[in-house]
Amino acid sequence: MADTEKQGMFWADQAAREVADAPSGMHVVSDAKTPSGRVHVGSLRGVIVHDVLHKGLLDAGKKAEFVYRFDDFDPMDSFPAYLPEKFKEYMGKPLCNIPSPEPGFDSFAQYYAVEFETVFEALDCHPRIVWMSKDYKAGLFDDAIKTAIGKAADIREINERISGGKKQGDWLPVQVVCDECGRIGTTQATDFDGETVAYTCAGAKYSPGCGHAGRKSPFNGGSKLTWKAHWAAQWQVYNVTVEGEGKDHAVIGGSRQVSNEIATKVFGYKPPYDLPYEFFLIGGKKMSSSKGLGSTAKEVSEALPPELLRFLLVRYKPRTAINFSPEGETLPRLYDDYDTYGENFFGRRHSRDPDEPRIYEFSQVNGVPKDYYRPQFSFIAYLLQVPHLKLREVIEKRIERMLTQDEAGELERRSRFARNWLEKYAGEEYILKVLDHPSALKLHSQLAPELQKALADFGEFFEETTSENAQTEYLKRMCERHGVKQQAFYEAAYNIFLGKPKGPRLLPFLNALERPFVAQRLRGVG
Repeated sequence: MADTEKQGMFWADQAAREVADAPSGMHVVSDAKTPSGRVHVGSLRGVIVHDVLHKGLLDAGKKAEFVYRFDDFDPMDSFPAYLPEKFKEYMGKPLCNIPSPEPGFDSFAQYYAVEFETVFEALDCHPRIVWMSKDYKAGLFDDAIKTAIGKAADIREINERISGGKKQGDWLPVQVVCDECGRIGTTQATDFDGETVAYTCAGAKYSPGCGHAGRKSPFNGGSKLTWKAHWAAQWQVYNVTVEGEGKDHAVIGGSRQVSNEIATKVFGYKPPYDLPYEFFLIGGKKMSSSKGLGSTAKEVSEALPPELLRFLLVRYKPRTAINFSPEGETLPRLYDDYDTYGENFFGRRHSRDPDEPRIYEFSQVNGVPKDYYRPQFSFIAYLLQVPHLKLREVIEKRIERMLTQDEAGELERRSRFARNWLEKYAGEEYILKVLDHPSALKLHSQLAPELQKALADFGEFFEETTSENAQTEYLKRMCERHGVKQQAFYEAAYNIFLGKPKGPRLLPFLNALERPFVAQRLRGVG
């Protein structure tokens, strides 16, 4: 990671300085997700925020661990539109007890959790994974359950005072797994006798209960704590010292405020350092994994290379909303920004923003960034559309040397993502098609005489000169000599080659084509 002088006011470094010393000497940075379906890309923001906080603490010389919790003991309380109808019979049951939609996984929860884990592992996020179902069954939450039941009145009071949620006087903050139907989201618990609670499977908005009534031990996986008490208990069970949450949980009267007070007054545990973060939107829409809305983390990870997706999530402060769409110019501009930050990191460019190098560093997925030539994404996208062109030869000709192994690998990666962008996301204005001769000659003949002369003049020089720097200097002088503006020259050139007034960077594009062909077209012949 970076030296101290690089750390500036980057948000993660600032947070690392603000975090109080961990009582145990080890900070635990934690985040969680209920794997209730395809995990939307918005959940990646939480993973990245906490991963960067973890690494920021390590850079500050503090001991730290990143723990990620999968809440697979939660009930299925929403039905994703993409699931077969047969899964409706499992509504209200713990996600860990529902069969996987595909073979090879132990449960519904594991299937979707592993898909999400694969995505964030590829983004260089490697937390220790814990599963709520296993830890509840192993008894890790038994003390918290006993404490919460004993202070149920306090939890009821906190909920009502802060969020307005009212519960009847005999309510207990646990959801029991019904012995009759196996549901957990439909039960109501009362009357703890020191060993068992009375419960009724009375139903919920999303699922009817079976009506069974009985008594059961709430320990060793017999129940789980209700949501806000469960969140507060997790902090104590896993010794969490740093944990943020999405904007929807951070509002006044929201679940974070309730859980903070439960942690303090019920469990006697100091709530973790809090860093709320805004939504990560796709096309202006907030996503929901349980409802099947929005782009999944897997889909977006296939549209962006891991370092670019990390860059997108790291560069904005957590309290800044991110609205991303891979369509149009968004992806090429994101690549350009990433490369610009890299130029700053490697000392070839300076910016007023001192955090750019640090942001670039935290965007990497393979350790310390390497300094090598990276071709512009939009230029690659245009070259890929030129028939019979050998991309590597064009790039090597342009930089006047052979590509290194790292550079060749980068070219291959950018080419792969550029093809995907062209096929799925680039608008019509980004699709390149070189005009046939008759169409081009007709457009050439319609140009002003001074532009025709300027194009022909440059065509003669271009045919004999391969140096892009020399071409650039000659183009400036030639435009002055013929009395035409450079912008008008560029638009005329784009029109006779592409049939539109703009396109890729002109000289690299022309140099990628056959030299005699370019010279003839510029002269209006052939």
